Amino acid sequence: MFKKVLSVSLTAILLFGCGGGGSGKNPQQPPPARIGSSNHVSAVRVVEFLRSPASGGPWQSGPDYSWSHDPGLVRFSTPPTVRFATGISERERAISTYAIALVNRALPYEQHLQLGQDAPAGVAWNSEDGLPDIPDGQIFIEFIDGYPRGGRPGSEALARPATISEYDAQQERWEIKRRRAGAVEMSSPFFRGRPDWQAVSVLVHELLHVLGFAGHPGKDFADSIMENAWFRLDGSLPDIDVAALQALFLRLQEETEPEELSIQSLGAWDDESTDITSVLGPVAFGVRHANDVSVPFTAGPEPSTPLAESGLSGIVTWRGQLFGLTPELRTVAGDAAVGVNLSTMLGTANFANLRSFSVLSVPTVEGGTMWGDGTLDYDIRVGSNYLYSTGGDAGVVSGSFYGENHGYVGGTVERSDLTAAFSGVR
Repeated sequence: MFKKVLSVSLTAILLFGCGGGGSGKNPQQPPPARIGSSNHVSAVRVVEFLRSPASGGPWQSGPDYSWSHDPGLVRFSTPPTVRFATGISERERAISTYAIALVNRALPYEQHLQLGQDAPAGVAWNSEDGLPDIPDGQIFIEFIDGYPRGGRPGSEALARPATISEYDAQQERWEIKRRRAGAVEMSSPFFRGRPDWQAVSVLVHELLHVLGFAGHPGKDFADSIMENAWFRLDGSLPDIDVAALQALFLRLQEETEPEELSIQSLGAWDDESTDITSVLGPVAFGVRHANDVSVPFTAGPEPSTPLAESGLSGIVTWRGQLFGLTPELRTVAGDAAVGVNLSTMLGTANFANLRSFSVLSVPTVEGGTMWGDGTLDYDIRVGSNYLYSTGGDAGVVSGSFYGENHGYVGGTVERSDLTAAFSGVR
């Protein structure tokens, strides 16, 4: 629930594309921007969550399968590079790119996972030998024609972290000291006939295992994707997973022993966030700021078919608004337009009339100053119902189509100088 909320409507004129037979009738009012505050995950709850991966287990998976690992909470020393195995389908590439985007939305731009060139296929399974064919600082994602080897029988996906352990004579135990590389295997046949969100959610779950969250945190964390890999992730990670990722990457050392994990080890921690939010039709979007990190998000109903099977044709355009925050917490607002050529599934994401306002102030119809040169332009590709940038200005654009007959789009723009979310209507 937002407290002390201020609201104002931006009355910029919205033009609606008529691709695919759209009439351009019944234009909707531009969405209002709101500045408010909301509860954030407490330091106590974050530490309780992190004790699970730090402990080493054991953990239960199914009625008769359990596993454990050496204790220690360990992250990569620098943001890893993710690579897809050669042969990945366009749908699987879009799903994987969106899953990476959801993880990155929880982190500041300089800590984002990087996306590298496609990797050799068939090397992601060899975890018994420490993933020898995967270089340090890299994570391979592979969709295989079957089911992952070495996991619980019938597993549809499997995380394979490559870690280095050392023996601690004082504690009389082996401890994880370094996270070297990792891999995720996903079963192509299993996910082929299922909704996209299921593959996205499971892949995020497995990626977080590789990044440092081993095991399952327990029923007290039913709101975590690490406890339940099968609830739908939309345009952000659950709050507890966002907070835990930020603690792991930004507050803790590269290696933290279980006894070293405490509330004090997180430093000063905000239990309330400041938010800029808006709603357009069924789509909510905005940016939440807490603990020195701005996190963009979107949320809305998933379409029943991929965009390519929507019955739309030609060049289709969605138009709306963008709202965001600079690193100095100045608010930014502007116009958003996403256009897609349905014959190629290529298009553009354009942002214009970008204006900057004072720190945490509500954008107004008039006023503000031009942000940058006032525009950002990106080339995009669409796979299934996800879009991602392939070129253009600095930064990364990612998003999803929403609603009946793909009537809406929502996404994020992330750069070193701006974290923003946008939505548009067809």
